[in-house]
Amino acid sequence: MSALRSPLHVEIDGDGPALVLLHGGGGGADDLAGLRDGLREGRRIIAPDQRAHGRSPDLGELSYAAMAADTAALLDELGVRAADVVGWSDGGIIGLRVARDRPDLVGRLVAISANVSWALPAPAAMREASFEWLRAATAADIEIPAGRAELTGAVDAWPGIVDKLLAMWQGDPGITLADLARIDAPVLYLAGDHDVVRNEHTLAMFEATPDAQLAIIPDADHWVAQRPLSIVVPIIERFLAGAAGPP
Repeated sequence: MSALRSPLHVEIDGDGPALVLLHGGGGGADDLAGLRDGLREGRRIIAPDQRAHGRSPDLGELSYAAMAADTAALLDELGVRAADVVGWSDGGIIGLRVARDRPDLVGRLVAISANVSWALPAPAAMREASFEWLRAATAADIEIPAGRAELTGAVDAWPGIVDKLLAMWQGDPGITLADLARIDAPVLYLAGDHDVVRNEHTLAMFEATPDAQLAIIPDADHWVAQRPLSIVVPIIERFLAGAAGPP
C-alpha cells in the first residue's frame, strides 16, 4: 500500500476490530489465507509481509527484533491499538515480542507453533530430527516459495535471504520464559501434537504466561495454522471472543 510510510507490503481488508496476521519464516501473508478467510467476518484484517518476505523488500538486517519493530511501527502508523494478533511460527515469536515490548498494541494474542529461547546446540525447544536438519541446512535445502519467483529480482536474491533466515533460526529469538511472565495480554498457545516445537516446550510457555490457554491439536504438525482449519479456526474464534475454560 503505497500511501503508507512503512516499507512493508500489507494487505488490509474488512471492517471492525483489528486482527493482525503474522506469517511464518521464509513465507508471506498468503500462507495464512485459510486463517484470514476463516476469521475475517466482522474484523479488519491487517496482514503484512515481513521484511525480505513475500512482496516486501529486503531491508538488510533480518532478525526477530527488526521484524517486531517493523510490525509495531506499522500498527503505530495505522493508529491501531489493542489489536488481536495471530502469529504462526516466526510470526508467533514476533507477536510475543510485540506483546512484551509494546503491550498497548496487543489485545489478545494467538501464538501458533512458536518458541522462546534455546541455546544451540541443546535442542530444548525443537524435536531432535528437526534440530539436526536445521543445524546442517544450507540455502540449497530451502526452495524459493511458490509465487516468489515472479517477483523482480527475487530468484537472484533468494540464496542471500535464506542465509540470513538460517542465521536467525540457528540463533536466539530473544524472548525467554521470564519475558512471558511479563506479558499482560491473554495468550493462546496452539501447536500440533507432532509439531517441530516440542510439546514440553509449548507447555512450559503456557505455564510461564499469567493469562494463558493451551491447545494441542491431535494428528497435526508444524503446519497446523494451515490444517486442520475446521478444528483450529473455532478454537481461535472462541479465544478471541474472550471465552475461558473448556467448551
